[in-house]
Formats: sequence, C-alpha cells, structure tokens
Amino acid sequence: MNPNREAFRQFIEDAGDMIDEHGFPHMAGRVIGALLVCVPPHCSLDELADELQASKGSISMATQLLLRLGLIEKLSFPGERRHYYRVRTDVWSILFLQREEHLDRNRRVVENGLLLLEGRSVEEKRRLLEMLVFLDFVAEESPGFAARWEKRRSDLMNKRMEEHS
Repeated sequence: MNPNREAFRQFIEDAGDMIDEHGFPHMAGRVIGALLVCVPPHCSLDELADELQASKGSISMATQLLLRLGLIEKLSFPGERRHYYRVRTDVWSILFLQREEHLDRNRRVVENGLLLLEGRSVEEKRRLLEMLVFLDFVAEESPGFAARWEKRRSDLMNKRMEEHS
C-alpha cells in the first residue's frame, strides 16, 4: 500500500485513536485509516488483514460495523469473487450527524441529573445547567452548520485538491 511502512503504520494507529474518540472500536478506526490512504482507494478483507496485521475475523467485525454505520461501502468488480471496501465520501458529515445523537443522549443524562437535584438551589444545579446550555447551543447551531457544509463542500474540496496537485 505505502512504501514508507513505519509512517503508514503510525497513520493507521492515529486514525484508530481518532475514531476511538467517536466511541468506535480501535480496529474500526484502523480500518478507516488504511482505507483513507490505500491506492487504489479500496481494499479487500484479505488485504486489510495483511496490512493491519490482524485476524480476518477482527477485520470482518470492524468492516461489518462500519458498513452498518454507513461509514464505508462494499464494492464488487465484474469477474472477481472478492469484495472490496472503501471509505464513503461523506463519512465526516455522517460522523457529525451521529454526534447529534450523542448530544441527545447527553441531554437526557443532564435532564435526569436535574431531576435528582429538584428542589435544590440553582447554584447546586449550575454544572448541569452549564452542560445543558452548551447542548442547547450546539443543537441550535448544528442545522446551520450542516447546511453551510453542504453548500461549500464542493468549492472547499476543489481548493484543497488544487493545493495538493
């Protein structure tokens, strides 16, 4: 995949850590990392297992999770028996939209905490209220953010592609 094996392996570990922060298994992040830098831009299960030095079983579990979440897609080519995987082009907006679900779960936790402190002073509720205010702000800003992204995505992508060509 990449002639600089050590840098490649470090990138894969860094991608695993990055995806870890979204609450996904480290191996799923490693798979995404490999798929982000492979040339051509897709790999088979066998190629991923070889590159990641992991069992086919763990790679299969990671790819199945990533497929269910809509972060990668499965490809097949005429005349080949293998399936290949690649990162979806909209993977980052998908992760952001899942972040909204995460924020909703946080909101429910905060609201339950406020119920526990019912009848207490506003100062005793301050930490939870601060979190709730932040969640309100993010919920208010998210639709505009997503719309602005979709509007500017193509221009921004073209600019970066020019910078790196």
